[in-house]
Amino acid sequence: MWLPDFLLPESAAGFGPISKIVGGGVGVLLIAMAGAGLALTPTGNSNNNSTSSNSGSTTLAQASAAWLQQVSDQAAQLSDACAKAGGVAVPDEVSSDSAVMEASQSLNTQVTNSCAFGTLHQMQQAIYGSDTRAWTDNDVTQLVNQGADATAKLTDATTALSTAVSNAQGTSSQAQLAQAMAAFQAQAVTVGPMITNAQAFVDGGTPADPTTATNLQAEIDTCNAALAADHTSVDALTAATTTLQGCASDLPGLTDALDKSQQVYQTQPKPSATKTTSPPAQSAPTQPAVPPATAQPPATAQPPTTQPTVPPTQRPKTAPTITKAKVASDSGSSVVVQAFVSDPDSVGYTVCFFNGSQKGTQVRSAGSQTVSGTVSVTPSTPRSPGAMFC
Repeated sequence: MWLPDFLLPESAAGFGPISKIVGGGVGVLLIAMAGAGLALTPTGNSNNNSTSSNSGSTTLAQASAAWLQQVSDQAAQLSDACAKAGGVAVPDEVSSDSAVMEASQSLNTQVTNSCAFGTLHQMQQAIYGSDTRAWTDNDVTQLVNQGADATAKLTDATTALSTAVSNAQGTSSQAQLAQAMAAFQAQAVTVGPMITNAQAFVDGGTPADPTTATNLQAEIDTCNAALAADHTSVDALTAATTTLQGCASDLPGLTDALDKSQQVYQTQPKPSATKTTSPPAQSAPTQPAVPPATAQPPATAQPPTTQPTVPPTQRPKTAPTITKAKVASDSGSSVVVQAFVSDPDSVGYTVCFFNGSQKGTQVRSAGSQTVSGTVSVTPSTPRSPGAMFC
C-alpha cells in the first residue's frame, strides 16, 4: 500500500525524520483509503464501538475504527517524544562529561527501544495494516500501554540528558571563568607597577615634547580601564588580559620616551643662560685692558682694534643637521619617532616628523639634542619613520 512521506517509518538511526502521526487523522485516512479500495477488504462488519468477527486475520482498521483511533492517538504521543529526543543537542565542550555521557547512552537506548525499530514501529505496523491478526481488546490495550510506557521512558531520558547538559555547561562556565581570572590576575600583577611608575613620570616633570606625556597618559588610562574589567564575564576578562599584555609591551617604551623628553627640557635653558652671561664674559677681558693703560688714549684705541677680530659676530653660523629618524616606541595606534639634531651655534630649527606619508607633530627648538614627535598609525601600518626640517 502506498503511503505519503510523512507517514513513512523512521530511519534506522532512530534520530532521523519522525513519523508524523496526527491524532485520529491516520485512522480517518486509512478508513478512507479502505473505502476507496486501497486497503484490504474488511472481514465482517465493524463500527467505532465494536470489534469485527475475529474468526480470521484482519488489519486493525478492519477490526475496529475505535481501536485504530486508540493506537493512532498513542502513536502520535510517542512520535512526538521521539522528535523531542532527536532535538537534544550536546555541545562539544561538555560531550566528555561523565553525567552527560551516561544520560546520552540512556537516551540512545530508549530511542532504539521506542522509535525507529521499537515500539513506535510496532504501532505503525498495526496502523498501516502490516500487522494482521485476529485482533482482540486485549491486543489493543497491550499495544497502547506499551506505547504509553515507551513515551514516558523516552520523555524522562530526554529530560535527564537536557539537565545533564545544562549542569555540565554551568560547571564548564565556572571553570572557564576561573581560568580567565587567573590569567587576568597574573597579567595585572605584572602591569600594576609599570602603571604606577609611568604615572609618576607623567606627574613629575615637563617634557620638551608634550606629545610624549599625552601618549603615555593615554596608555595609562587604557591599562587602568582594563584593570577595572567585569570580573564575572569570561569575555570581558579575556579582552582585558589581552589589553594588559599590550600594556606590558608598550608602557616601558612610552615611559622611556617621556623620561628622555623631560631631560631634554631640563637642558634647554642652558644655551639661553650662556647667551646672557656671555656679554659680561666678553666685557670682563676688555675692562682689565683699560686699567693698565690708566685712561691713556692708546688704551681707548685698543678695544676697537681687537673687537673686530675677537667677537666673530659676522662669522657665518653652522646650520643645524639632523640624523636618520627611528621609532622610539610603538603603541599600535601611534609611534614616537626620534631624531638627533646637531645645532652647535643654537641657530634654532623646526623638525617635522612622519611615518611614510602620514604626518605627525612638529617640534621647534634650538641647540644640539634628541627631539621626538608622535605619528598616528594603525597596527597594520608599515613602520617607516622619518624626520626633516620643516
